[in-house]
Amino acid sequence: MRLPFSHFLLLFVLLPIRFSAQTFTQTIRGTIKDADSKAALIGATVIIGNLDTVKGGISNAEGMFRITNIPVGRRAIKVTYLGYDDVLMNNIIVSTGHEVVLNIEMHERVIQGKEVEIVAEKDKTKANNDLTTNSARSFTSEETDRYAGSRGDPSRMVANYGGVTSSNDARNDIIVRGNSPLGVLWRFEDVDIPNPNHFSTQGATGGPVSMLNTNLLASSDFLTGAFPAEYGNKDAAAFDLHLRNGNNEKNEFIAQLGINGLEIGAEGPIQKDGATYLINYRYSTFQVFNALGINFGVAGIPQYQDMSFKFNFPTAKAGIFTVWGLGGNSTISILDRNRDSTDWSYVSKGQDLVYGSSMGVVGFTHLYFFSPTISGKFILSASGSTSLITVDTLSKAKQDFRDYDNHSADWQYCATYLLTDKINSHHLIKAGITYSQQYINYNAYFWSNTYHADIYQLRDQDNTGLGQAFIHWQYRITDKLALNTGLHYEIFTLNNSQALEPRAGLRWQFRPRHALSLAYGMHSQTQPLIYYFYKTYDPQTGTYIETNRNLGLSKSQHLVAGYDFNIWKNFRLKLEAYYQYLYNVPVSMYTNSFSMINVGNALDGLPLVDSLYNHGTGQNYGIEFTIEKFFSKHYYFLSTFSLYKSSYTGNDGVVRPTAYDGGYVYNILAGYELALGKNKNRLLSLDVKYTTAGGNRYTPINASASIAEGQAVYFDNQAFSQRFTPYSRLDLKLSFRVNKKRISHMLYVNVENILNTQNILDQIYDPGSHTVHLEYQLGVFPYGGYRLEF
Repeated sequence: MRLPFSHFLLLFVLLPIRFSAQTFTQTIRGTIKDADSKAALIGATVIIGNLDTVKGGISNAEGMFRITNIPVGRRAIKVTYLGYDDVLMNNIIVSTGHEVVLNIEMHERVIQGKEVEIVAEKDKTKANNDLTTNSARSFTSEETDRYAGSRGDPSRMVANYGGVTSSNDARNDIIVRGNSPLGVLWRFEDVDIPNPNHFSTQGATGGPVSMLNTNLLASSDFLTGAFPAEYGNKDAAAFDLHLRNGNNEKNEFIAQLGINGLEIGAEGPIQKDGATYLINYRYSTFQVFNALGINFGVAGIPQYQDMSFKFNFPTAKAGIFTVWGLGGNSTISILDRNRDSTDWSYVSKGQDLVYGSSMGVVGFTHLYFFSPTISGKFILSASGSTSLITVDTLSKAKQDFRDYDNHSADWQYCATYLLTDKINSHHLIKAGITYSQQYINYNAYFWSNTYHADIYQLRDQDNTGLGQAFIHWQYRITDKLALNTGLHYEIFTLNNSQALEPRAGLRWQFRPRHALSLAYGMHSQTQPLIYYFYKTYDPQTGTYIETNRNLGLSKSQHLVAGYDFNIWKNFRLKLEAYYQYLYNVPVSMYTNSFSMINVGNALDGLPLVDSLYNHGTGQNYGIEFTIEKFFSKHYYFLSTFSLYKSSYTGNDGVVRPTAYDGGYVYNILAGYELALGKNKNRLLSLDVKYTTAGGNRYTPINASASIAEGQAVYFDNQAFSQRFTPYSRLDLKLSFRVNKKRISHMLYVNVENILNTQNILDQIYDPGSHTVHLEYQLGVFPYGGYRLEF
């Protein structure tokens, strides 16, 4: 007899409850450091809470501690050290599959000698980077995997935060406070990297599937405005991502099958001196299913694979050496020549499309401690990305004719040096310099029926450079009042565009549970390199000219005011209001509505436009409300509401809403976790998420002009004047974890858009029928996965 899937899931949950009563334990260990200097703290006390008997330990000369035989489940950890704020970490997941290895950082008190207890509970509303003032928070891999609808993708996960939204279910491009996704910075191991997404479009910052693997990520930061001085060349948001170190005492493994792929991972010691390895490889799930003969009813199967790794070599006197990397490639071939009558998806009748991209970065890092308070970090890295797109038109005899071809590559070599000096408990200085030499090899052309020839859009081999430097001073006036100031400098050597950017922030905890903050920053960024090298064809002379080569930096001024209220234990309320003024934005030299403000998340790539100059402006302003209960007593919830306005002015002088002016976005997430069995060795979790937001902006199509041109023609004087109906979606996730001796199983099921809401994505003009139809976003989307740790 064949059991329905629901019956199988019920058996999977209930059988272990009946037959297992053994209490399983695991080890909690880690390292305790000064948050600013990163020096080890010797003699710190570590206590494990919510146990029947008190267990604890003391950090040794290397700042390391170890506590064994901790029962599985969620545990609380309190760390104390003389002269430092106490640290309380709740909801540390202890499972049988992997040891719990923590990297704990403590803040030195400014005022010493007072008989007071200051407990700094791990506040998820704050960033790991202590130099941030507001508009920043940390996130963990556990949160990324837990939230319904996140798919284990950091970009999709942060879309739950205040001021962040996504305009497309199929991609993870994010819109932060009304800014283009082009303004999002990806920083990985202190290096700015190319777009880390599969099937990425050339010059974009998002894609359908992330290469980032949450199994390897340490606690990381996401910043949404008024960044500290160390972040540059982007003006919307920043991901500051770090890989964790592998286990330095035992080999551990993970295997997982889910929507993001079939993956295997391993970590452990290389030798007894503390050197470790951490590596993970992932292969497209769709390819696996296709190999098993499962038919998805489409003419093309997405194929992708990626790998991440980190090798860590600590030494007694020479510092810490690290080699790390991330890379992947992806391709899909949607061939009309191979389509059969059962396929429901294809690009266009009579066309073959091949689409692919790849990205990779590898780096070497040396961290050296000159003294317990001064450290230097030297980083060498190489990174690059490629884009492959071909479109062929088929004749009735299935002979192909090349309509479009793009074979392009970007790569860069980068050197960075960072110096941190914790002068005393009041003053900290951090400075850095980085230079990247960038190379391009672009070849893109299309067949022109007008000129009966292949017309090149990109055809160049060239190089340029980007230099950045910063200095940041943090002055902790008291334990309750901190000032952050800094300068960031940037120069783009292609045309010697440069900017000197001041940054400043002040945070005041005026009462034990209340804090106010104010931050300011000037931010600049270059355009995607394809715009500088885009070629315009002159039919009179049969030659090409580059009209955008002298584009300057676009600039933005950020001002953010914030209020934080710790309502009671595990409950937080946060309010932030912001204003952003954008200027020097590239717009068309001709009188029309085009502005680079609106470029960034098109499905068919970035629109290549010539004759741009830095005369555009824009503004974003809004307010964000966040109320959050961190996980405790078996449940959590997060509710964010953002009201915002985003507008711009092109060369026609008209003030318009931007393409990202949705007006509002509301998210509410909640989850409940139930420990099952006599010894609580199993965990059953239910997570839900509901999102609603203002509909996507669009420009009306001019029907008569479109018929005459044979393609979509828009009313330029009505750019982004219309808006689709509001967006809404309900997601559900059910997961179950079973702890066995030295092994842990996890099964999960997700259903996205469980109500099958018909959200409009865009309008499409069909030249064959001369009609305009609507394209809809994701319908009901169920998927599941299995995870094994041992």
